[in-house]
Amino acid sequence: MDRYVSQLIEKLAVAEANPTPATNLGNSYEEFEATMLRIEEEANVSAEHLLNVSYQELPPVDRMNHQQIQNLLEAILNALSAKGTDVSIPGNGVPVEVVYSELRKMFQEGFHAMPGWVIDFCGGNCPSCAFADYCESCKEIWTKEELEKEKKLFT
Repeated sequence: MDRYVSQLIEKLAVAEANPTPATNLGNSYEEFEATMLRIEEEANVSAEHLLNVSYQELPPVDRMNHQQIQNLLEAILNALSAKGTDVSIPGNGVPVEVVYSELRKMFQEGFHAMPGWVIDFCGGNCPSCAFADYCESCKEIWTKEELEKEKKLFT
C-alpha cells in the first residue's frame, strides 16, 4: 500500500504545482453578487479533473495505516489549497482518520473550482455529523446526553 499511496501523493503534487488563478469578482457589489451566484449554481468540478485523483482511487481508511492516512490527507489538503479551496476542520484533536474519511466522501461530489471556497464540513445537523464529538459549536448547542439520544436515531 505504501507505493500506491506514494503514487497518489505524486498525482496530487502535480495538481498542487498548478494552482487555480484568482477569479475576477467584478468591480461592484452587484458584479460580485452575480459572480458568486453563478459559481454557486455551477456544477461541481470532478475531483479527478481538479486534483488528478478520483474517489475510486482513494483507499478507504481501513486499508491504510495511520501514517499513510496522514501523508495522503496532507497531500489532498495541499492540492485543494493550491486550487483555492481551504478546509476548516470543525474542532480540535480530530483524528486524521475522521477528516480523511469525510473529505474522501467529497471526492464523489466534486468540488467548486473557485479560489476562496471553504469546506467546513458543517451541514447543520450535529447528531449525524462525524465531527460532533470534537466541535465546539456542537457542544454549545447540545448536551452530551441529548446528542447521544439523537445520534441513536441516525444509526
